[in-house]
Amino acid sequence: MSKEKDEIPVVRRAYPEDLGELAEEHTPETEGPAIRTVEPDHLGTWLGKGWRDLWNTPVALIHGLVIAIVGLVVLGLSWNQPWMAFSFLAGFLFLGPVFAVGVNYLALEREQGRSTGVGLGWVTHLGGSVWVFALLLALIFVIWSSFVWMWIGVLNIGALGVTGQLHHMVAAMLTTGSGIISLIGVIVAAIVFGLLAFVLSLVTLPAMIDYRAREESPQTTLFDAIGVSLKAFNHNRGTLILWGLIITALFVVSVATALLALIVIFPWLGFAMWHGYRDLVETP
Repeated sequence: MSKEKDEIPVVRRAYPEDLGELAEEHTPETEGPAIRTVEPDHLGTWLGKGWRDLWNTPVALIHGLVIAIVGLVVLGLSWNQPWMAFSFLAGFLFLGPVFAVGVNYLALEREQGRSTGVGLGWVTHLGGSVWVFALLLALIFVIWSSFVWMWIGVLNIGALGVTGQLHHMVAAMLTTGSGIISLIGVIVAAIVFGLLAFVLSLVTLPAMIDYRAREESPQTTLFDAIGVSLKAFNHNRGTLILWGLIITALFVVSVATALLALIVIFPWLGFAMWHGYRDLVETP
């Protein structure tokens, strides 16, 4: 009996204290491409390169023209429902990265020295991924719109002239006590929802377009690309928040010109967005 016990092999197991047993932890920080650190002066470079690309690829102005026309039609239809018109204006910022996918694709074509039209190649290039991403940003927009309706259209109905027109509501928000409270609430909500949409979409579509154009990574998923955006923002929070403020300021300029400036500003930012991706993300 004792002899049998002696013949039983003893399994030596390394305990957690044994570094040889520890496996490398997989997190969003350890996965995907490396992220470069960018400084505020890089933002001017992105805008400068985007501006040159725009005038070397004037077909991109068609994208800006379409967005401006759609915006004017939507605002015209919702002008007598001021909370709705207000929501739609913000919606341009939330959904802008998806609208800019055609300009991003033109940037790729320009970079590769080829041109195949007005930038509609993304339809087959990205497949259904872009529509899934559009639904994600649309969900954020719907939640934002619901908040604006509750905050302005229900809690302050009448006091802000919500049954009037958009300019009546804006005037009331700037000149009345309840209007100022409503304005503060809208600004806070816009910052929260806008920052969420901005972080999720920072370089998501440029990453998808670029990855699928390279043979070594054609299977990159939408969630991989979103992870790249999150990682890029995490490494450059201050600079990229400033970038978001610049985008917002240029959009305000567009609104001040009845969206006419959007014809130029929209494709300009689309090209700048591509150069921002190239600067932020290390790729082969």
